Amino acid sequence: MQISYAEWVCPECKTKNREACNTWMYGSPIRECKACRSEYLDKRWREVAIDGFDPRGKNAKFFAKGALLLLSMALICGVLLQTPVVQGMNSTKLTLACVLCSLFGLVSGFIALRIKLGFAAKDNEKYMAESKSRLADPQYVEKLRKYGYKV
Repeated sequence: MQISYAEWVCPECKTKNREACNTWMYGSPIRECKACRSEYLDKRWREVAIDGFDPRGKNAKFFAKGALLLLSMALICGVLLQTPVVQGMNSTKLTLACVLCSLFGLVSGFIALRIKLGFAAKDNEKYMAESKSRLADPQYVEKLRKYGYKV
């Protein structure tokens, strides 16, 4: 599920690079600058066959609790907006808080649902297959060793 973007500055030419990535940044940690084509290691990326999966990516309860907390905060903000105590600039801030809590609560609930229904596990299988495929290349494995990975 590619919904995120990773940004970085090339250590060689200082060009800003941007690339679509999956939420947990699973993929090759060896990045290539689009401008100068130099390679370097970016530890934010996880080679899942070596590093494993991020534990939060399998924990539906974590996201469900977050969704409940955020949606309850949105409900409280909504109730407070109906009281005469809140007025002026505070009502604008409270409205924004209500909208953001609702939005992030729904997103957390969606992620928890994806994990519970097995869609995240299916994605993880795909990422593991891609990782094993990369590790089957001896040149790639040698590059990882050069950067300090224990393969």
